[in-house]
Amino acid sequence: MSVIQQSFFKLHKPLWVLLAIVIPTTILTVASNSTLKNTDAVDWIDCICEGGIAFMTLLWLIATLLSRPKGNVTLLLFFGLSAMHISMLMDFLDEFYRFDSANTWLSAFEAFPAFIGMILMSFAMYFWYQEQQILNFMLLKKERFYREYGLTDFISGLYRAEYMKQQIDKELLALKHHNIPFCIALIDIKEFSVFNEKYGVTKANSLLADVGQIILLNLRDSDLACRYASDRFIVLMPNTNLSTAKQVINQVADRVSNHRPYAQGHLISGSNDVHWLCEQAHKGEQQASLLARINAQLNTQKSAA
Repeated sequence: MSVIQQSFFKLHKPLWVLLAIVIPTTILTVASNSTLKNTDAVDWIDCICEGGIAFMTLLWLIATLLSRPKGNVTLLLFFGLSAMHISMLMDFLDEFYRFDSANTWLSAFEAFPAFIGMILMSFAMYFWYQEQQILNFMLLKKERFYREYGLTDFISGLYRAEYMKQQIDKELLALKHHNIPFCIALIDIKEFSVFNEKYGVTKANSLLADVGQIILLNLRDSDLACRYASDRFIVLMPNTNLSTAKQVINQVADRVSNHRPYAQGHLISGSNDVHWLCEQAHKGEQQASLLARINAQLNTQKSAA
């Protein structure tokens, strides 16, 4: 379990307690108001299917609590999924228990929690849509209309180089077929290895996260930033000529250089000046050769400095 998941686990402690009460209560209610069937009367195919559905709703419920912060959407999802799970659980238990004639209400009650749960889930989906619209806007410079968190760099919060390569391939096709120009920039933190040795990995990772966010804040909505390697970041600027791209990256580099992190309560100076290089893609160029060309030029620039 990740640190974030542990944090959310503690955050939703009252909901976990409620869930731990509701499930055994449902089982005990069914068991105490019904008669256990003979083994011959059990439909094992139905047991597997209905038990699987009940198990999956429980998994969705657990995943919700482990992946979301507090809020109305989380509460609606929790109570909606809980109600659906109760119905699925009762439906599963119905395969093993025969309700007594005096307690036929249990059979009629089976579907009611699911109905309430679906109403709650509908409200949750509506508010989740509104929440997602805000998140989509915030993540635009990270994702560029495609979301694949398997390619995320969890230190900087940006996507990794593999994601950027996919986007560059798309821009190269647009350049080839529609003559739409684009530029690529590399931003490299000066003396990052020295900073890492002096202040440790935790502080160095924190610096990378800070730099990633500063880059995002100073890019245009159409641009895309990713972590390229170690202390190097890469920026894609679609439909942009070289002159404009250099202006954008010069401002980004200036903001990054002016950032001053803290260590042990004291400001650190000179920790994140940067080298940067911006180049326009050539028509007919391949993604690998484009990246190799820009990396080589930046390395030459660093050596000269």
